[in-house]
Amino acid sequence: MTKPRLFAFTLAVFALAVIACAPARVIAEEAAQAQEDLPAAALDPETLYDILLGEIAGQRGQIAVAAATLSKAAQRTRDPRLAERATLAALYAKRYPEALRGAQLWVELRPKDVEAHEAMATALLELDRREEALRYFERIIALEAERNNLDQGYLRVSAALARQSNRATTIEIMRTLVRAHPSSAAAHLYMAHLAVRAGELEVAATSADEALKLQPDWEEAALFRARILISQKDPLKAQESFETFLARNPAAANIRLNYARFLVDQKQWEGAREQFKRVLADVPDDADAAFAVGMLSLQINRLDEAEKYLKRALDLRPQNDQARLYIGQVLEQQKRYREAGQWYAQVSPGEYYFETQTRIGLILAKQGDLAAARKHLQSIQPESDQQRVQLALAEEQLLREAKLHREAFEILNAAERAVPGDKDLLYARALIAEKLNLLDVAERDLREILKKDPKNVNALNALGFTLADRTTRYQEAYELLQQALALKPEDPFILDSFGWVQYRLGNQAEALKHLKRALELRNDAEISAHLGEVLWVTGNRNEAESVWNRALNLTPDSETLLGVINKFREKSKE
Repeated sequence: MTKPRLFAFTLAVFALAVIACAPARVIAEEAAQAQEDLPAAALDPETLYDILLGEIAGQRGQIAVAAATLSKAAQRTRDPRLAERATLAALYAKRYPEALRGAQLWVELRPKDVEAHEAMATALLELDRREEALRYFERIIALEAERNNLDQGYLRVSAALARQSNRATTIEIMRTLVRAHPSSAAAHLYMAHLAVRAGELEVAATSADEALKLQPDWEEAALFRARILISQKDPLKAQESFETFLARNPAAANIRLNYARFLVDQKQWEGAREQFKRVLADVPDDADAAFAVGMLSLQINRLDEAEKYLKRALDLRPQNDQARLYIGQVLEQQKRYREAGQWYAQVSPGEYYFETQTRIGLILAKQGDLAAARKHLQSIQPESDQQRVQLALAEEQLLREAKLHREAFEILNAAERAVPGDKDLLYARALIAEKLNLLDVAERDLREILKKDPKNVNALNALGFTLADRTTRYQEAYELLQQALALKPEDPFILDSFGWVQYRLGNQAEALKHLKRALELRNDAEISAHLGEVLWVTGNRNEAESVWNRALNLTPDSETLLGVINKFREKSKE
């Protein structure tokens, strides 16, 4: 009688997974073994019933039933395939005594099967039989070493140990296994992987260092070492680690790419840009690197280079509408509005279409055609409340810039009725209301934001400054701005507001301290106006004139700045 093939379909996925990662020689050996160790027993009805019941139960999620019935079939037939299925089902169902019985049979029938030894070790660990588990992990390492596949052995053991909950035990077992092959860089690296998963970052760092000592040009180990340092919140050492490795291995493209991304995370735009340029020099057709260089050039205001590299990215990947969007922004910053509009118009409907259509409306206004700009914005059909808000804010912006504050106020009123309670609309309306001397509306909107979001730093700052500048409620303003400053202690605009309320309260020294710090952080006309005023009234008129003159050179048309300068210069003539 021909021996039937048992549950061939359900084993197919497992077989494919094993084949995908096994060397050809190993596959041949295991195929031969599979033919030799299969039982010659006929498939009787009882066994067939258990197999079918187990498989159906497994497909329906009844893993405990599957484990029990497949285990009976495995013990009866001594078929290694059934032993494997029963063991894996029992492990999945957390029925560890059953898993151990199945694994014992599996190992007995296929003593060179590393998956069988891994299942055995896993079941023993779950049953708190550490020393016995260690012997099976050692056997995995030995089997893989026989196949000249030691690195894979340590990877397998590390992954198996990582699934266990007893971290201290798993670390100690891995230490013992590493001592068996102390000159294996892979052993130390996978020890580092396990230690990271266990939260033992110092152990991980030491192990990664050892791996790099044994194999100094190993990119995987160098990258993992840097990631450990980042996890330890030591970016300076991480940066040093990247740079040291690249100095020794300048062609390590993957490390350089990860270093560039690390520098972006650290907001070191210039350094990141240089690293991406090196990547691009090595791989001229890398569209992502070209795009990154373009974006970083835009970030540091190197507009000509931004345009060059973004266009290069687009040549390499013509479907990249994001590049078209940013090329348009580069041209817009250069006041090349017509060209910018042409690039925006090339963006196809999709992720960036709405933003580019909105930008077209704004640049029409910058070209002096406010009516056309408003008509274009009003022609865009929003697909969500978020887009509806963005359109209203865009139209409000161009009306505000045209000093049509009443019209801007009405646009925001209509938008707020359509999307009631939106924080961005309320904030924008509060700022416009303040310009229209509608202080009750401004305060109401800002307090509505703070009611929903008490730590909204923009609303705290805006309300605090308005109360300090436009009312005599200085103590209330001080408390609001104190909260804002605690949330963002180095924000120049909050420092400016806090300095201003200190001035209103008569605390001139504190006012000067905060206003000077604000101007150090941002060279802004309104901050300069405030600092100059406080300097003037405290008798430092020459310094005040110096602050104002520097600001005038940069922003000669600032109404706030000109208003303050004219007020005090006129007073000095009286």
